[in-house]
Amino acid sequence: MIQAQTRSSKGDRAIAQYWLRRAAQIAPDEASRAVAIRDFRHVRRITPWRLSLDVSVAPSDNLNNAPKSNSFTFAGLPFVNPTAVPLSGVEYGIGAGYVYRVALAENRRLNFGVDLDVTRLRFSEDARDKVPGVDADDYREEELRLSAGYEARASDGRWLALTELSLQRTWLAGKTLSDAVRLDFSYGRAVAPGMVLGGRLGLETEERRDFSVLDSDTRDYGVTLSKEVGQGLLRLDLGWADTESDSRSVARETGRAVLTYARTKPVRGMLPRLALSYEAVDYDRGPTTFWTDPRQDRQWAVSLDVTLPDLDYYGFAPEVGVSFRDRQSNYTIYETQGTDLRLGLRSVF
Repeated sequence: MIQAQTRSSKGDRAIAQYWLRRAAQIAPDEASRAVAIRDFRHVRRITPWRLSLDVSVAPSDNLNNAPKSNSFTFAGLPFVNPTAVPLSGVEYGIGAGYVYRVALAENRRLNFGVDLDVTRLRFSEDARDKVPGVDADDYREEELRLSAGYEARASDGRWLALTELSLQRTWLAGKTLSDAVRLDFSYGRAVAPGMVLGGRLGLETEERRDFSVLDSDTRDYGVTLSKEVGQGLLRLDLGWADTESDSRSVARETGRAVLTYARTKPVRGMLPRLALSYEAVDYDRGPTTFWTDPRQDRQWAVSLDVTLPDLDYYGFAPEVGVSFRDRQSNYTIYETQGTDLRLGLRSVF
């Protein structure tokens, strides 16, 4: 604690945060740990920058999001695509984010950020037997995002407004896949004790570097409602998006509903978070010139994530998650199903 106070007074707040995490780790009792956590949060709040890291390992039985069936019928004749089969394996992900905040007034500030996400796959032996020659490098992905935003909040904390402009570049298999520009607006307000209502609007333009016909413009809207329920938080998120494109596989309208319940207090040493979602996607046209009926997809998904705060180390606790998704379509070649596991780390203070 003395080291942290000394470093903080000298302006070395990053090192001070480390010493406060260490103080919480070796605290002799809960009271001392609570003081260290309180001081850590204070130092982090007054630090103009913030660095975040995310590491995950996610085994899956369908890494390539393949359809349930690789056969289809055209003109009364059956066809089979031998490579369109679910491939099992493990997805590895690492992400880093940096935000620098510039205070304009007591309740106004600018946020400048950079985020990098890297994804790698490793196919199982069974997957390599199913599709000989499958190469995980064809699926490796990187995303770089730069952002600048304006944030304003009420002096009593009853509302929060955000505006953000972001630029994103995506690479796939080592080649530039797309560039995107996005503008986001959001507003949230406490409408009752323990209840927050929010709204958002997003505008995005994506330029593809592989095939220009896949370029798109998207408008999306959303409403959220959060309510404290007992020792947990219940959240409903409703969203709608309209994507315009010259491509049959891109132009679509999407509606989505997500219901989430998360415990805010541990139960038997666990912090569970359960989410149920439903998504309806209606494409503007049929997938090909001979399949002319507009494609319609409907997907259900459920996920359960459990954080184990009692096993934290320097404030980072293991998190285990499992998710299941099932997509139905009026074209069977687009129907898919998959189960994923996730192992990661999460900051608990």
